[in-house]
Amino acid sequence: MILVFRQSQFRLGAGEGKEAEMAMVWSPGWARSLVESGQPRRGPVGPLGRVVRVHRGFRPVPWRARTWLDTVAATLALTACLALGEWWPAPVAAAVAVLAVSGYASVRPAPGLRSARVHEGGLALVGADGGERLLPWAGIEAVEYAPGRRRGAPEQGRIWPVGAEEPLVLTGLHGLDGLIRELDERLAPGLRAALHQALRVEGSVRFACGRLRVTAVGLVHRSPHPLAATEAHRWAEVHSARASGLGELEIRTRSTGLPITLPVPNARAAAEFLEEVRSRSATTVH
Repeated sequence: MILVFRQSQFRLGAGEGKEAEMAMVWSPGWARSLVESGQPRRGPVGPLGRVVRVHRGFRPVPWRARTWLDTVAATLALTACLALGEWWPAPVAAAVAVLAVSGYASVRPAPGLRSARVHEGGLALVGADGGERLLPWAGIEAVEYAPGRRRGAPEQGRIWPVGAEEPLVLTGLHGLDGLIRELDERLAPGLRAALHQALRVEGSVRFACGRLRVTAVGLVHRSPHPLAATEAHRWAEVHSARASGLGELEIRTRSTGLPITLPVPNARAAAEFLEEVRSRSATTVH
């Protein structure tokens, strides 16, 4: 089976050449049944069960405006201290002023998403008008986190509902990185089971638009550089596989110095899958 985790905004598709004739594309229905079976419920309270955690929305202040406000606040604090003739309170007053500006930025009401509620049975996204979008765990296919930059784009969380070509983009939520990490952990068992089933049924699984092919005997890696040769690594040559941050799979082999790094949504499930296949292969050999 060929499993493609990302093809331009997570568009699913098959491989090339002869393998495309035998390819079985990742089935959302398959993932739905597997993920649903891996999430126990302890009694329904509403459509998605009991509320586990709530992430509140806020409206971050742009970095230019924040820098200007911090400068003005610090200047006013220093001016007040100079007028009083005392210099020792200056650092304290400036720090308090800067913290006040930062606190104001964190409590401003969000214009878009008001909150995200984690339930036992799924995720509820509450809009500014109070309307809710319910996403049961079985209805989420992949998640990804992009950390923000101080003078660039804000942090984002991306959620792909089952069958969707475009993700839902979440911004301005307290603890957004923790939310995406929790979703990734909840999805991992079901997705990992689906990967093992794909390997048993079709004999191979593909990641990152076909750049990495996983088989029972090892890995085949195709570099994005057109002149680079395709590398094949038996499981005995693979040292480790891990999720290097959310959305990135890192594989280390004994024959190459630098790790193989691939952008893969649900990298946690992919890394655990590779480690389990590698360990099973080592046990079989011995």
